[in-house]
Amino acid sequence: MAQPAFGDQVLSSLFARRIVLVHGELTSDRASEVAAALLTLDALGDEHVELRLQAPTGSWEAAGVLIDVIDVLGVPVHTVALGTVGGGVVGVLAVGSRRSVAPHARLHLRHPDTTASGRPGDIARTVEAHAALQDEFHRLLAERTGRPLIEIEEEWARGGYLDAPSAIALGYADSLAV
Repeated sequence: MAQPAFGDQVLSSLFARRIVLVHGELTSDRASEVAAALLTLDALGDEHVELRLQAPTGSWEAAGVLIDVIDVLGVPVHTVALGTVGGGVVGVLAVGSRRSVAPHARLHLRHPDTTASGRPGDIARTVEAHAALQDEFHRLLAERTGRPLIEIEEEWARGGYLDAPSAIALGYADSLAV
């Protein structure tokens, strides 16, 4: 009988402790996998789930999947930024019931890239859809951070990185992770 790979053992151990990892780019496929894990843990118990984030990029669509799942779960989800968290993944951090950021973590306030091709009408629809997602994302962040929408829009238009104390001061997280 073959032994499970070391990485599989680590993931199984974390899952048993109700910890789910999001690392690397948050794609739609990865968001679906994480959503399934969160839903499974919700069904298996009443204790909180910890969602550990180290994802420097992620689309608003992929992040939206996780945000929607977190909002409907029957258990609290504690989000933790461990490294660079950027793009739509910042929204995933912000929706946690308890939100913490490691002292060395950074939030990258960066709009996800989008591509459009085809006829002019197709391109216009893609740009409009992207703008609508951006507006929805900014409204979510304003709500979850308790800050005015205009501040969020300006902050994201400037882009750049936030260190842990700034992420807490601006409401993206509640505390430093210990």
